[in-house]
Amino acid sequence: MAVLFNQHWDIRPGKMETYSDFVMTRYNPALSKLGIKLVGGYYVTVGMGPRIIAVGLAENMSDLEAALASAAFEENTDRLMEYVTHYHSKILTATGRVKMDDYKIQTGLWKFHQYWNIAPGVDKARYADFITRKFVPGLEKSGLSVTAAWRVVVGSGPYILGECSAANLVDIARAIESDDYRAAMHKLLGDYVVDYHSRILAPTGRVDLPIFLSEMMAQF
Repeated sequence: MAVLFNQHWDIRPGKMETYSDFVMTRYNPALSKLGIKLVGGYYVTVGMGPRIIAVGLAENMSDLEAALASAAFEENTDRLMEYVTHYHSKILTATGRVKMDDYKIQTGLWKFHQYWNIAPGVDKARYADFITRKFVPGLEKSGLSVTAAWRVVVGSGPYILGECSAANLVDIARAIESDDYRAAMHKLLGDYVVDYHSRILAPTGRVDLPIFLSEMMAQF
């Protein structure tokens, strides 16, 4: 089962240029060698920080644990800390409530992330039925593409992450102003969840741009 490894940080003042060079030429390639496939790099444009979210994917928990315990990961992270602050990380697994057969890089797309905890006393089967039959279809009708649903297994909460994708900020804004979105959210917040918050994420280009350029050059 695929495992998501999310890292969050802010860039230290005055370090932007050297940070960008380090991440693209040293940090990202080193993670890939360790078996952590980078599937996204995002900047939080709306919502609480830290502002940078780096998203990695491992084949399974054992592979991720081995990578995180390695001397190479420790050395790479120590170097990263020269450029960033407010660092923390999370390990997530799929909830199974959203179809995600081949989770991969989506170049150039913006993300709309929703975070929550299931409210105390809520029947889990009733909650799952609402998510799959009402909530996800409601988001899709609003114009958002529901990409994945994750559960935090290591790290701070909230412990549920719903991941949506859109072509740009305007599409996200249009979706969350729609009646379909408002109806889905009214039911979610009123009957099923607590500790809700959301973020709008813009692609940084430090992960998806090299992939895009590689695919483009392969066509020549």
